[in-house]
Amino acid sequence: MNICMHATVKAGFDVIKAKIEKDMAGNMGKFCTDYRLADLGNGEIIFIGNITDMEALGAMMNSPEEVQWDIDNGAEYKAYLMNEMTG
Repeated sequence: MNICMHATVKAGFDVIKAKIEKDMAGNMGKFCTDYRLADLGNGEIIFIGNITDMEALGAMMNSPEEVQWDIDNGAEYKAYLMNEMTG
């Protein structure tokens, strides 16, 4: 896993979970090979994913449709890149 997103989604966990499942069945499934989604409560979530094409992820997240979905559902994200620690 190489990306972590901490988000708040006012529409709730079930809404973002359904969206991610739909996205994974479509274009996102081409560049996200695995993911985990955790409900932290009160509209807070953590998404950890293995992204093979960061440019494709950025293009998807900044598309007009995605931006409007975020507005409509009260979604705000912070994304963090991760590297495995060894030793």
